[in-house]
Amino acid sequence: MLPVLRELNIGFVPFSPLGRGVLTGKLRSTEQFDSSDFRAEPPVHRGENFQHNLRVADEVAAIARRPGDPGAVALAWLLAQGDSIAPIPGTRRVARVEENTAADAVQLTDEQLARLTSLPPAPGTPTTRPACA
Repeated sequence: MLPVLRELNIGFVPFSPLGRGVLTGKLRSTEQFDSSDFRAEPPVHRGENFQHNLRVADEVAAIARRPGDPGAVALAWLLAQGDSIAPIPGTRRVARVEENTAADAVQLTDEQLARLTSLPPAPGTPTTRPACA
């Protein structure tokens, strides 16, 4: 999809660029959801889909330099895809905004970019890249 968008000079805003908490490492179990938590609904957070996405999140975390960085690494990967990509992670806390803006300072190596790009798509979503899970 991205080549077509680039050809037509159309920007892209990835939906849920941090996988609703999975790519930050903060969401490790669906048992964390209470009855009002909207994250319990999508197929991406159910059964084997969720377990697969946790493994992808672990790969992102392995690239991160220190705890707290996996979300910044995921956002940095998106930002490295070109100026027409504008991830807008949702947040309710100032600390999360600060974590998210740290992605702008993350410099991924070519090897890290290739490793992130090679991660499998997130099952349970219509996306094609794990950073959009």
